[in-house]
Amino acid sequence: MKIAVFSDTHGNITALEAVLRHIDAQNPDTLVCLGDIAYKGPAPSACVRAVRELAIPCVYGNTDEYLLAAAGFGTHPNVQELPYLRWHTSRMDPADIEYLRALPFEYRLEADGQTFLFVHGTPQHCNAAIMPNDSAAKIGEQIADARADWIIMGHIHTPFLFRHGNTVLANAGAVGFSLDGDWRASYLMLDTAARSVSFHRVEYDLERIVSIAKNSRFCFSPEWYRDALAKGWWEPVPYGQRSAIDQFP
Repeated sequence: MKIAVFSDTHGNITALEAVLRHIDAQNPDTLVCLGDIAYKGPAPSACVRAVRELAIPCVYGNTDEYLLAAAGFGTHPNVQELPYLRWHTSRMDPADIEYLRALPFEYRLEADGQTFLFVHGTPQHCNAAIMPNDSAAKIGEQIADARADWIIMGHIHTPFLFRHGNTVLANAGAVGFSLDGDWRASYLMLDTAARSVSFHRVEYDLERIVSIAKNSRFCFSPEWYRDALAKGWWEPVPYGQRSAIDQFP
């Protein structure tokens, strides 16, 4: 079985469409989405709709939870971030919100005698991460109850593949924006019969998504957004200091 896995589209519909075209050319048996679909990009509704219409397994990520909190389904701890979240939710349909509300934390699949666990962050929390340079003890704690031969993740916007004991850990990277210095969108393909993983980087029309950001009066500065996309690194500026960049709200 060939399984295409993508994550962290973050409202970048141009990158998502390019990745889906590239995936389609590989003729996989199924696709899996690892969440963080809409927030931090100028086309949140279009991305949710595109994933929803694929009718594929999808789990929720931490920013999906943030959007639900801004829409009234929970509490978001950072008041300074709420205007940014509400910019997105104000441009999303009720069906988008209901789709996010229905997403599960994890998805499991068995194929060719192996168990595959798909999560956004770690098997324990959507807003945590496993890193290749983590200690063996830390990784062991995070996957102790996973009960899976393979754990496939997103969240950190950086692809990786390594083995911990009898478990293979892989990260699909990110579609919407990278954090590893490579601006191209990322996804991975599992071949369960061959017990292999291939990583793919996909170029997309960066100027088109920047144009969408400008035309939609994106809450993040379109110029800053373009620079972040182009260099493959989203500078973690605290929301309390972002007003000088975004002049928002």
